[in-house]
Amino acid sequence: MSTDDENELYQAFLESGETRLIAPAENNVPSVEFRHGGGWRECRIWEGYLDASSFLLREVLREYPRANNLIFPAMFNLRHGIEVSLKWHIKYAGGVVPARAGHNLRVLLKTLQEAVNDEGGGDDEKGYLLFYFSKIVFELDPVDPRATAFRYSTELDGSPIEIEPSEWDLRHLYFVVSDLPVYLDNLSSMIDRNNTEEN
Repeated sequence: MSTDDENELYQAFLESGETRLIAPAENNVPSVEFRHGGGWRECRIWEGYLDASSFLLREVLREYPRANNLIFPAMFNLRHGIEVSLKWHIKYAGGVVPARAGHNLRVLLKTLQEAVNDEGGGDDEKGYLLFYFSKIVFELDPVDPRATAFRYSTELDGSPIEIEPSEWDLRHLYFVVSDLPVYLDNLSSMIDRNNTEEN
């Protein structure tokens, strides 16, 4: 959106006299719908978190070092997007998310691997996609095992939440995160093909 477009939208917003955060949509005004539920919504959620992470990381790189504080929501979005995508892919492959999995990425990854392997078919592609995804999970899980490291600076007792390693290459982080949705889309497509072959 250009500055002119934003100014035009802002002028229309001021003229509407509407001050609520959540206002009903009007004709010819950008709006968002939340009517769809279930699997569709969950898929859009993990895609959105991963896209948001990529957008924020791009902004961190573009405005370095001024925008370094955006690394926290970028990494939270990445961590949460991976967690929700694991849960979605488990169900999409016909598996069941363990009741006590919570935020545990390793438990979710193991369950996904079992669900996808139970499907059969596509061994080479399946192995590659699961290997790529598991590499990311095994890197991220020790950094943020409880999904708190990028949300809070301290534990409940006031002790600092350490992030190791303490310095990361932003370029590498950005490009790996940008590629992740492609691999997950390929995994979804592989599950679709396996389901088609079985029927």
